Amino acid sequence: MYRYLTSDQLFKLLDCLLESHHFAKDFNSSAEQRTILWRAGFKGKSKPNLLKQETSSLACGLRILFRMYKDPGRSDAWDEVQRRLLSVCSEALVYFLSLTSESHREAWTNLLLLFLTKVMKISDDRFKAHASRYYPLLCEIMQFDLIPELRAVLRKFYLRIGIVFNIAQLPEPHDEEEEEEEAH
Repeated sequence: MYRYLTSDQLFKLLDCLLESHHFAKDFNSSAEQRTILWRAGFKGKSKPNLLKQETSSLACGLRILFRMYKDPGRSDAWDEVQRRLLSVCSEALVYFLSLTSESHREAWTNLLLLFLTKVMKISDDRFKAHASRYYPLLCEIMQFDLIPELRAVLRKFYLRIGIVFNIAQLPEPHDEEEEEEEAH
């Protein structure tokens, strides 16, 4: 359906997805509401949650924004897309950092992988805007026990920061013959 919708319609859809995300996030953050429902006999052995809604709605919104971001036919919307991406992603990282439940953080792992993978695919100019905004938040994420895939993507992200901001150089390829001569 993407190609049949105007940018304004996609932004409207995005607003609905983000509203769904915020509703689920607020519910999941309210231990009191969840406890009341659980005590009232809500099905399940644990407190009810809307983790699937919280993560799926945001993932869908991110996919739409990143697709618009690389679509030359939507270049007139790129400034708005970037503004929204910076806002949504920053808010998501701040929220992730506030989570106290390990299982809640685990539910967000795929979102972080999606977000970081998509950011790694954008041009250097765009990457600069995103990296400078997320850098302190991503440094804080390093304090958590992260799965290897997430650590690997974060490593690539930090290495790219060094190159894009000219604070590091790519290692120069070594000539194997020189190394052999030095070893003898």
